[in-house]
Amino acid sequence: MKNKIAKSIGVLSLASLMTTTAHAQLTISGYAEAGFLTGSTKGTLQAVNSKGLGGETVITIAGKGKLSNGWDYSAYQNIDSDEAGNGRNTTFTRNGPLTTRAITLSPSPMISLFYTYDGVYGGEIARTAVPAVTERVGDLTGNATISEFIDVTSGSHAVGFDVLQLGPNGRLSVAYNPHLGSMPDNSSDRSYSGTLQTGYGAEPASGYSIGYSVSPGPVTVRVGITKIDQKQGSTAKDAESKTAGVTFTQAPFAIGVQRTKNDGLKAALVTTSSFEDEVDTISASFAASKELTIGATYSTMERTGPATTTKGPDLKVTQLVVAYNLGPVVISGAYEDAKNRAISNAATTSGLDATTAKIKVKANF
Repeated sequence: MKNKIAKSIGVLSLASLMTTTAHAQLTISGYAEAGFLTGSTKGTLQAVNSKGLGGETVITIAGKGKLSNGWDYSAYQNIDSDEAGNGRNTTFTRNGPLTTRAITLSPSPMISLFYTYDGVYGGEIARTAVPAVTERVGDLTGNATISEFIDVTSGSHAVGFDVLQLGPNGRLSVAYNPHLGSMPDNSSDRSYSGTLQTGYGAEPASGYSIGYSVSPGPVTVRVGITKIDQKQGSTAKDAESKTAGVTFTQAPFAIGVQRTKNDGLKAALVTTSSFEDEVDTISASFAASKELTIGATYSTMERTGPATTTKGPDLKVTQLVVAYNLGPVVISGAYEDAKNRAISNAATTSGLDATTAKIKVKANF
């Protein structure tokens, strides 16, 4: 009798597993990369360009399928060897390998509801509105000290919705973050004062971000706005960020321009310590062949605001990138020249320059 019961349970379990598998598609993908950077600096305050060799591996586990009510769903989780803080100053850093993730529920092809940690939603869909051959301006070397569009999804938990087909290839994305101090390991079933959740503190800030992208013909337009309500004392400076960019693509060329304005920072600072940054970028890329792509970017940043009693010169960043595509493997070389950099939360400084060269090999799987 016991054997019959055990066999019945086994058959039912297998049938359940087969039914679940039939409705879901599981994929595992990712990449491993290695990079070497070297360069030189001028001026004081910080030396950034000692020779460095490093690597990063990202594994993405994703699944998608149909729900019993007919909705589509998808979910993914990244395992990242190179996770770091994302824009907020926090005493507690619990940055583990389980990083970017999302769950989406789609009642129709036009609407998706999402939860994400560190996903590209809200205004972040407009963060890079110009052509980028490899990484965006701020990520190419990490030495440019240039401001980027402020979002509420990077390095934090958020919920929201996407509306598709609003215009040609249009996407409207709205994200809300109720607690910008949240971290990768925030529990789904424990309050911040619950077991092993101490150290997160009171709600430091909340905010929302909205992004829209549309592509009428060869032109793509992206706009984004973010507003963050800082709640750490009456003197904390609320943050507002706006960006707009347009790219024209006519193979094998692409060219784009973008302007971003930030008033305040994602991290909470008193009003007298905040900045107002205006960043302009022009970027172009050229596909010389199926394998070879060349890109150039020029950016300037004007920094003003209460903290700049003496306004510094504009930060000027020039970047050149060459990438050779060998199918699953891409080899790239980049050169960056950053003049009048700003170190940490300070004004741009004349003569504080850095040049950086980088070689990177990225293998996708």
